[in-house]
Amino acid sequence: MSLDEWITATQACIRLGVRKQTLYAYASRKLMRVRADPEEGRRSLYYRLDVEQLAETHSRSRKRSDVASGSIKWGDPVLPTAISGIKNGTLWFGDAPATTLAKTATLEEIAARHLGTTLVGDFPLGKSQAGDSVLARGLARLSAIAPNAPPIASRGREALVRDAGQLLAEFADALIGPGMGPLHNRLATLWDLNAQDADVLRCALVLLSDHELNPSTFAVRVCASTGASLAACALAGLATLSGPKHGGVAGKTREALQQGHDGRFAEFVAQHASMTPYEYGFGHPLYPQGDPRAAMILSRLAPPSDKVQTLKAMSALLGHAPNIDAALASITLAYDLPDDAAFTLFALARITGWIGHAIEQAQNGQIIRPRARFSQN
Repeated sequence: MSLDEWITATQACIRLGVRKQTLYAYASRKLMRVRADPEEGRRSLYYRLDVEQLAETHSRSRKRSDVASGSIKWGDPVLPTAISGIKNGTLWFGDAPATTLAKTATLEEIAARHLGTTLVGDFPLGKSQAGDSVLARGLARLSAIAPNAPPIASRGREALVRDAGQLLAEFADALIGPGMGPLHNRLATLWDLNAQDADVLRCALVLLSDHELNPSTFAVRVCASTGASLAACALAGLATLSGPKHGGVAGKTREALQQGHDGRFAEFVAQHASMTPYEYGFGHPLYPQGDPRAAMILSRLAPPSDKVQTLKAMSALLGHAPNIDAALASITLAYDLPDDAAFTLFALARITGWIGHAIEQAQNGQIIRPRARFSQN
């Protein structure tokens, strides 16, 4: 294929009538071929024939049902939110880049931001609860609270924020045991880490706290749109997060990283040929130039971290930058943390965003009810 058969991202977007974010999503789904521009390595070129074929397909089928079903997978956001969003490869929390806030903020401060309140403080002490696993303890605590919790429909923000603080405390205590102080310090004490390591945890918790309409947050908003309680909404989020393609990705990344450290990553890739690199921590459809959250976390791991060096070699082999799940796995291996540490960090952080989204959804008063494309065999 000669160079004149390739066009720039701007040209492709004009032909397709889409934004660059959508173009990148098409490319990640392998709907078109992409190559680096030989004259400018940081720029990508798109195969003209693939773009033309996709444009023709779109022009033939733009019924409302087709548009709706096509946009639900890595498509444009379908719900308005002021909590977080991604613009030009940058994750924003409200009016500030998440990576800027993560330099100094605690999860408690970010929780207040997501909830739309100026009240900042430690999550108050709740009740301790034992269980077989982090997930089991979280599900059990939320399930115990939900039946008697008041619905969020028609309740004021002040009451909801008050309930949110107590729910965050209950959830944290269920996952890591009772305690006081910022969560990153409580985790550092639990895992016997020093102050520098605790700061890495703080940074990771902030960056994990929300990520626009990811699967678990979407589940939360669907639940909230029915007027269910905050605990029920969080339960919907946690159940969704438990899936191997969401909160469980870091576990598979940890396995891949261990194989890479032992020089067997190529073998791991071959054995998991049915999986995309994204499913074990590399590449991200919303960050074609690399996940900035992962870059920030990995830069803070105390050098020289052999795990980070191994990750770079694995990334070079795949041709994809590590994403947030790879960064989480690197933390757990670099600090020799328990196998479920990555999920613990993810769940403790993301519930703050879930609750913020639940309150936001409840206050707009609209129910989320997509239509199905029904076919009879």
